[in-house]
Amino acid sequence: MSTAKKLAFIAAGYVLAIVGACVASVIHELMMPEDIAQGSPGMVAFGDMVLFIFVAGFLGLFPTFFLLRLWLEKSPRGLLKALLVVAALGPLSWLATTVMAVTATPGSSSLLDLPHAILMLIGPLIAFVAIPRMVLGPVLIVVEGVTFLLVRERVTRMLLVGAMLMDIVPIGLFALHMMRATMRYHAS
Repeated sequence: MSTAKKLAFIAAGYVLAIVGACVASVIHELMMPEDIAQGSPGMVAFGDMVLFIFVAGFLGLFPTFFLLRLWLEKSPRGLLKALLVVAALGPLSWLATTVMAVTATPGSSSLLDLPHAILMLIGPLIAFVAIPRMVLGPVLIVVEGVTFLLVRERVTRMLLVGAMLMDIVPIGLFALHMMRATMRYHAS
């Protein structure tokens, strides 16, 4: 089978993943009680976005497996570079949202001290890059793990382990923080 046909099948798989994510979001919206949907529409929209990204990422794992195999066949170094760049965005995303949350709290230095041009970029970067990247962190760990299994070179495998750790550590710290907060809440 030619590379063009393989890419066409992979693209069709991604289209089906997006359609599946749309269906999941619509079903979630239809099952939501009216008072909740009207009471907090911003939170509902955020939840729909997170659900869409998670479902699309999960369903996209199947075509991604075939894309990884094709990419390893055609350009293994290009694949490694792409995975490392996307992996490096993980800790940067967690850091950006943490800084945004800390500077937005009363008594801390304000974001308003930043130049206007930077302020205009922060919101969209957080909403359209950082949060989707954080939500897709577990999916990326799976992609990196599959690539780890497909690759045989030792140095490449070590780089992939480092890339996986860039996602596992922030997710683990977040889970630990949430667990501690939940335990404190239930203790009081």
